[in-house]
Amino acid sequence: MPPNCCLCDKGLETGDTCELIRFFKTESDRQWHAVAASEGEVAGHPPDCDWFCNLHAAAVKNLRHHDRSTALLHLRENELWQLIYIDLFDRDTPPSVQRSGVGFESGFFEFWDQILATTEADGRRYPSDFRLALHGNHADYSLPRDCPELTIIKQHLPTDEGSVQAIGQLALGQAQQFRKSGLLGAAKYLTSRTQSLAPKQT
Repeated sequence: MPPNCCLCDKGLETGDTCELIRFFKTESDRQWHAVAASEGEVAGHPPDCDWFCNLHAAAVKNLRHHDRSTALLHLRENELWQLIYIDLFDRDTPPSVQRSGVGFESGFFEFWDQILATTEADGRRYPSDFRLALHGNHADYSLPRDCPELTIIKQHLPTDEGSVQAIGQLALGQAQQFRKSGLLGAAKYLTSRTQSLAPKQT
């Protein structure tokens, strides 16, 4: 199978690198490996492995002690998200789901990718907003309209291809802290991230 992420559309056609991650083997997986070892080369990757893009690889690496099916089921049941678009210019327009997926890393990435694209370098924002609706009992993740952290992130965002990497690092950090302590953890990570970017006050 081509190296395409099994949880999103990233991979060979989009120019994204995917990583093959191995999970705990079930009995049927062990039988597959035994047959493959006796018969030589077998087409396709082993059933205890799958391809994941950088963001989804980060989400599943803590689940490698499960078999593949159990790990993916855990993500789909516990880490669903929707990116909600809010039109502030026309208040009669109801909020709409712009994107959806699984894995907190990819959810935070989509949130920051969209909100930074609609924010000027001085912090002024378009008449629109976004919030990240997270599955379960979590409140939605959003930013206040006047958000100094957003301005700092925008001002220090590379203008070339490095912007994707910078947004990815922010998303990875927030997702990791979100799993540990919810929205408070994600907010604290954003604060520490911006403090490391902002020039020291003298």
